[in-house]
Amino acid sequence: MRAALVLFLVACGGGGGGGGGGGGGGGDLFGEFIDVSVEVKADLTGFTPGDDIETTAWLTQSVDPALQGGDYDIFAFVEDFESGSGVDKADVSLWHSNVFGPTADVTAVSDAAGDVVVNGPACQPVLYQVTTDPVLDETKTTFKPNQIYPHPGEGGAIDGAYFTSVSTLTYKLIPGILGVVVDPDLAIIAGTAYDITRDPTWPSDDPAGKIEGAQIVVYDSAGNIPETLQVNYFIEDFPDRDQPHTSADGLWVASNVPPGDLRVEMWGRVDGELKLLGATELFSEANSINIANVYAGYSDGVKYPTSCEQ
Repeated sequence: MRAALVLFLVACGGGGGGGGGGGGGGGDLFGEFIDVSVEVKADLTGFTPGDDIETTAWLTQSVDPALQGGDYDIFAFVEDFESGSGVDKADVSLWHSNVFGPTADVTAVSDAAGDVVVNGPACQPVLYQVTTDPVLDETKTTFKPNQIYPHPGEGGAIDGAYFTSVSTLTYKLIPGILGVVVDPDLAIIAGTAYDITRDPTWPSDDPAGKIEGAQIVVYDSAGNIPETLQVNYFIEDFPDRDQPHTSADGLWVASNVPPGDLRVEMWGRVDGELKLLGATELFSEANSINIANVYAGYSDGVKYPTSCEQ
């Protein structure tokens, strides 16, 4: 997940690069974002990429119902993205339904070391949010949907989890790299492009299963590509305004997206043709950062660890 954060910071910048600029009023918006000419480098075994979200034959997983749900202690660490140090007095909220709403199922506050204990289900997607006192303006609200924890075993607890917090200072530094002004009324999404082989429990710095040659586009709740949208990609975990598609690190960032319900689509060239590889759905708030990874073969961003399957 840390890699996903790297990209989200870039998202803070978003901007004028080869990955796609703002719509600029009219024209073929889709073509401004999805125009990759190189063949995608990814393992797509067992999945046939499609032409659109509705007609693609998406993959499904057989999840063991005996492993789903429950109410387990989740021992976690709230980590500052840049320094890696613990963030004290961070408010952590979980929505067990994976849907954002006015009241979270669980809330907790990290201690002076950044440690926090929350409760949640196993083998079931949840949404988390990390904030700090808005009056102090020290951090930006961070969301991550589709977070799935492996089953801890009988009577066990989920250990080794962590939540990421991005400082306001770091948030302001990234746009300078790309020369972009971030609109506080809009939002940022950042993520990693993954192929069929990727297990979501693997460490984010594991290079396996990351897609090279993919491009990202975002749709708003009305099914339109926002004219404010800007997408950028990375090279060796660093934002590059001239990179036209995901590199071997799989990282991407979309900036200046409207708040509300959004759909992120991942496209690539397969056997010479542009094809839809995967998608994810999320809820976004203005002036926030959203971590939303995309897995080839899945339309909602939900991929279960192999340990949760039957």
